[in-house]
Amino acid sequence: WFADSLDEILTPITFQRGPVDVVVNYDGYDLKTGLEEKYMKALEKVEAKHYRTVKRYSGKAFRAAKLNTLAKIKPWNAASVFKEMDEDGDGYLFPEELRRGIRKHFGIKLKPNELQSLCESHVTVHNFTDIVGKCLRMR
Repeated sequence: WFADSLDEILTPITFQRGPVDVVVNYDGYDLKTGLEEKYMKALEKVEAKHYRTVKRYSGKAFRAAKLNTLAKIKPWNAASVFKEMDEDGDGYLFPEELRRGIRKHFGIKLKPNELQSLCESHVTVHNFTDIVGKCLRMR
């Protein structure tokens, strides 16, 4: 059913635009043992019909590739990013500001315990790059 659904979604797109470049993130993906061959056979048809290229990642590899792509496209300035993340302009990033900003700028969804660990001290423009580095090392 998955391959059929994917084919149904992609058919109008590839009919208009031609084959597409695809990035697959297998983070959290779980396939029951014994179904691997059946799954791959079903997807081979979809790939042949709709994909121009495909890159597959899992977990940390996907996030690392995404961060590398972002870094190549748009270098970031710590002071500017901090200022944008500091929603109330008070010079501190509170946990929710940090959580939203890290997700927006780096594509990382922080778990509650990770967010708590990052916010043990006040996050200011002075320690912001250290906090971002700590966040990236958690991945």
